[in-house]
Amino acid sequence: MYAEGGDEGAAPMLGGGKRFNLEGLIPLVLLVIIGIASLNYFGVVDIPYLPKGSSHMQVLIIGEPSIGEKAVLDNMTGMVTYRIMDASSFSYGASETLHQYDIVIFDQSNISDKSVTISLAEAIKTYVSKGGKLIVVKNSGIYQSVGFAGLTASDVTNWKANFGNIIPADCVLGPNNVPTCAPASAINMVGRIYSMSFDHPIMAGIEISPPAGEAPYQGLEVFPIQANEGATTIAYMKAENSIQSVPAIIEKKAFPLGGTVIYFNYDPGATLGILKNTLLYLK
Repeated sequence: MYAEGGDEGAAPMLGGGKRFNLEGLIPLVLLVIIGIASLNYFGVVDIPYLPKGSSHMQVLIIGEPSIGEKAVLDNMTGMVTYRIMDASSFSYGASETLHQYDIVIFDQSNISDKSVTISLAEAIKTYVSKGGKLIVVKNSGIYQSVGFAGLTASDVTNWKANFGNIIPADCVLGPNNVPTCAPASAINMVGRIYSMSFDHPIMAGIEISPPAGEAPYQGLEVFPIQANEGATTIAYMKAENSIQSVPAIIEKKAFPLGGTVIYFNYDPGATLGILKNTLLYLK
């Protein structure tokens, strides 16, 4: 016999525990599916059979592109729309502005002002960390603007102080303690660009540029920088009549789900095919 009230006490042991609520999981599953589909749509991940976003690339150029860069972009008008902005024109909404673009090209190599404000530098770091694609040309962004009357911070001549570790190249002290990315360290090299990653899409079909039998690049401005930890050197440039060489193209990916940064140690407009390959690779 059971004690009085025994039936009531046994009920929780048999069926009074929490029941698995399958219906409550449906919204969560839908959110996961929508999230994965969105990442696929915008090219962050590649899921077979799911639709992709538009193949038309929105490109933002911060600074001033070279004639060759403009020629490549204008020749790709069927798949590229680009806009040019000065670094000083960005306000506190810089992060929102950058995220409207598939690719950001940061090229101040053709202008004297190579500074970046703290807010724009932070916006670029956020853009890359969230999957953005960035191209940095030569010594763009090595100075820090104090945001007043065009003044720059005299103690900053490198990328690390502005962008942390996202830039694939390191600017270190060179001869006479001059930073290797400073204008005074520029080298006008006569030479050729050699691929170090033959299966990389950026160098697809290009082992040497220009190939043997053609005149080398004349006076192409480069800097004696070096690839930093976690970066991959895709190509290097070697002087024609000496052993001097420098990294030409360096890549770094932000993990785990961040974007890609490509560094050009020369005017990418000098190599039209390589620049086109780069834009298609980052698309």
